[in-house]
Amino acid sequence: ESVMGRYFYYQLTNIYITVTSGFVWRALADILDHPSNVLFILADKFPTVVGYFVSILLTKILAGLPVIILRGGALARMLFLR
Repeated sequence: ESVMGRYFYYQLTNIYITVTSGFVWRALADILDHPSNVLFILADKFPTVVGYFVSILLTKILAGLPVIILRGGALARMLFLR
C-alpha cells in the first residue's frame, strides 16, 4: 500500500474521530443524566459539529486536492529540464 493511501486513511480516521469525540463530549453530561436516551441525545448533539466536518472536507477538497493533482515537484522538473 502506498504512502498516499495510508495518509488518506489517516486523515479520514482523524476527521471522524474528531467529529465523533466532539459531539460525544458535548453530550456526555446529558448521557450520564439519562442513560436510556443515549441515541436520542447523540442524534440531537450531532448537528452541532456538522459545520466543522463540512468545513474540513471542503478545505481538503478545494485546497489539498489541487496541490496533490498538480504535483509541484514533478511539474517543476518537467518544465525546467526540457
